[in-house]
Amino acid sequence: MFRSHILKTKIPPSPQYWGRRYFSIEPQTIVMALGETLQAVHATSGLPWWAVIPLSTFALRTVWTLPLSILQRKRLQKQSEYKAIISGTTPVLKLNLGQRAQETRNQLAAPSSSDSERAVQLQSPLANIKYEEILLLSAKETRKRQKALFKKHKIQLWKNFVLPVFQVPLWISLSLTMRNLCGWLSWDSLANQPLDPGLYTEGLLWFSDLTSYDHYHLTPVILGVISLCNVEWSFKTFELSRLASRPTLRPTLADAFANLSRMGVVFMMAIAMNAPVGLTLFWISSQTFSLAQNVVLDMAFPVAFTPRTRVAPSVASTDSTPIVNRRGR
Repeated sequence: MFRSHILKTKIPPSPQYWGRRYFSIEPQTIVMALGETLQAVHATSGLPWWAVIPLSTFALRTVWTLPLSILQRKRLQKQSEYKAIISGTTPVLKLNLGQRAQETRNQLAAPSSSDSERAVQLQSPLANIKYEEILLLSAKETRKRQKALFKKHKIQLWKNFVLPVFQVPLWISLSLTMRNLCGWLSWDSLANQPLDPGLYTEGLLWFSDLTSYDHYHLTPVILGVISLCNVEWSFKTFELSRLASRPTLRPTLADAFANLSRMGVVFMMAIAMNAPVGLTLFWISSQTFSLAQNVVLDMAFPVAFTPRTRVAPSVASTDSTPIVNRRGR
């Protein structure tokens, strides 16, 4: 009787069961779906794999990330305009805070002040405020006003992370897809078996076999050059879009991120030395699209007149008059 009662009792499923039952979309499923899609495109179009890989990359990047990149660039333009307004209020905040502190000190030094008023003034935080504290308080107030202004115009800083959230998973998924298509399961290229036999022969120029690594190591070098140009262009744009130049040579967070990106280029080149040419060809196509996209966006939607400063150096007009002539008079 006790046993039959236990058998009739329904045990609720565990949370892990519901997660597997209703949220069974795994990264491997996405990779397999992308691989089948690329194979269908290859079979339908009749194009060789060396053309299918870059064209598919350009098509996916155009549909998936290009609209987000344009929206982000327009948002960066607005943020740059309002940052110029906010940065103009910082000296005013410092001046007002310094004047209030000086007035408080003058009132304390006045002999006519009563004991009660002097006690109240001594308790004021402006009585013994230091210059470093003035800088800190003005910076906090500036950030507060910038946050309120950005929220009012719906250009919050957290929205700048929307593009990487969509772009990075696409790059990882396509990289895993090309790795699976080329059958790159180990470092031994002879033991790898591609999903499509056409990858053996549908290469181009010196890399006729897309399932093996480049024996001349030219594709890793091409990948490194394009990636490094992309990194340098992006961070040069960032430097030109700043409101003011750096007064010192002290490294900043942007410099550290730039150096980390350059190290990432070297690391990617090292992997491409032993990776199948099909995977390296995807990386080259993706970096080429990113570089072309950044150049076009800098020309079409400049941030703080970046293209004029980068492409055409400033030249004095013909009617300009020098302040000091050659004779020093």
